[in-house]
Amino acid sequence: MISSQGAPCFSYYKVELIQSQQLVGSSRQLLYTLLDLHVIPFTTQLAGSATMCGNRCYCSRVDHLLLYFGIHYLCASQASPQKPGRVYVPAMLPMYARLHLSSHPLYHGNNCLPKQQPWNTVGRQLITSDAKSASAGKADAVQAEFAKAGISAAATKRVLSQYKPYLNWDTETKLRPALQLWLQELGTEQLSQQLQKVLCFLLCTPEKRKEVYLWLVSKGVNAARIQQNVPRVMTREIRAVQSTFEALQQAAAFSDKQICTFLHKHSVALVCGPGQVLGTLQVVSSMLDMPMTSESFREFILAASDRLFSKSPVTLHQRVTFFCQMYATGTHVTRTAFTSGVFTTSEAVIQTRAAKLQEQLGWDNEQLKQKLSAHPSILNREPSTLARNVHEMQGAGFSQTQVWAMCTQHPALLCCKWTSDTCVEKLQFLTCLLGLNLDDIAARPKLLTHSVNSSLGPRAWFLYQTGAIVAPNTIMTSGLASYLYRSKAVFSERFSPPSAHPSMVFDSAFIDHWKQRWEFLRQRMKLSVKTIAAHQDLLLASLPDRLAPRWQLLSRLASDQAAFKAEDHLTALATMSDQDFAQAFQASGEV
Repeated sequence: MISSQGAPCFSYYKVELIQSQQLVGSSRQLLYTLLDLHVIPFTTQLAGSATMCGNRCYCSRVDHLLLYFGIHYLCASQASPQKPGRVYVPAMLPMYARLHLSSHPLYHGNNCLPKQQPWNTVGRQLITSDAKSASAGKADAVQAEFAKAGISAAATKRVLSQYKPYLNWDTETKLRPALQLWLQELGTEQLSQQLQKVLCFLLCTPEKRKEVYLWLVSKGVNAARIQQNVPRVMTREIRAVQSTFEALQQAAAFSDKQICTFLHKHSVALVCGPGQVLGTLQVVSSMLDMPMTSESFREFILAASDRLFSKSPVTLHQRVTFFCQMYATGTHVTRTAFTSGVFTTSEAVIQTRAAKLQEQLGWDNEQLKQKLSAHPSILNREPSTLARNVHEMQGAGFSQTQVWAMCTQHPALLCCKWTSDTCVEKLQFLTCLLGLNLDDIAARPKLLTHSVNSSLGPRAWFLYQTGAIVAPNTIMTSGLASYLYRSKAVFSERFSPPSAHPSMVFDSAFIDHWKQRWEFLRQRMKLSVKTIAAHQDLLLASLPDRLAPRWQLLSRLASDQAAFKAEDHLTALATMSDQDFAQAFQASGEV
């Protein structure tokens, strides 16, 4: 029972030891010496020293003593008040056969073992050859079943070493039927792959997996994508998946479309269960001061790291708090911590890596905070990995001074593997196609942070195809080079690419539209690329409604008045309202 003070309180009960051949000789004598009496007082209140497990309450002092010897007992909550609790010696090797009892404080002064024989030697002698052979025989039988199913020895070893419960399965009644069932469903190759991805895969049946799959499909979720990303979801009980799904949708008020988008990114949430998922959402909500039902919260969760649910809510809160206390330059950094996944690294490792990074790049404390606040994902990399990447950058031809300067401006470069195909292609694109040398690139390190396929290539091609630049290798002298690495928002503001092409893969109609604009600016208005770059509002104004008619008026004024130069009024041409432009440039020709 539990006392009013909250501490476990036990009555006196007689403990009757049932004799076993496993406790023999000096071992039994030692046990009796430690227990001293057949009656053990349990009445001592041990505040905070007992743990509850189901309906069983274990007193730490006696529990430690008895379980140390491999004995299970029935405590006061299970024994009848009229009958003594009985202590049973289980049919298994006692704990003293495996633990170093001599190091325990209860052992000192009661040593009944021969002095010349170490205790661990005695313990090993208690493990009989029969037990060894039985265990080895069981493991051999399990491995044989996996081999019959066509699973390689290497794959079997990997599975059994990481998921040992299979070694205790009965081969005829449990393991063999499970393997055969999945062989019929998947075949040998897929079964081997699934077992290595989801170690407990055999706990599930094809029928149960199909049930989960079809239920997710009925909710509009791409079940095939979830099965590919987190196959363990399909091995869960259908009710567990449903409860997590419902808890998520209710807690954050996700729409049907939003919950599907959420699960496509955070599929692992369906494995965590509703308790951990809701706890994680509450941590994010409280740390960002966002109500869970707000639209801003839902948008943020969809943008957060796909490993957001990989840690317990307590660990998540502790690590994000630690990072922000140590390195944040403002409250906005909390958001960056959640989106970068820095919480996947422990506090001690974060601190060690930050110190190493500071040493390598020569940053002071303020610089360290600024860089880590902007790029916390650097701390997810091993220092040896960062050092290797720096070495590879030097191997590409950059000097050490250039490398440190580039990485200080854009720390994300530290995370790039410069011998990868992607980075090699990027350097070749910049040097061979755009005509840049390494000094040009070092002076503009932001170029290296953009993708050739989704940014640099399409944008350079767009400027060339529309006539903005004469050739790709003239872009650095055109004044438009910055558009290669401007943000997508800035690029869209200037060129208004169609929303159907967010990756900047422009269609022919869009190319034709801008080709006409560049021809007008370059050929009709006789403007150089540098002049256009200096008056970028010309790229925003409508060609038929503003640029063409206004330029026609300014050209006429220039022909009538020798001192009037139309190119001196480019800003007015592009930005003035129709009323202001009409007042400034009257039809009579007066300015």
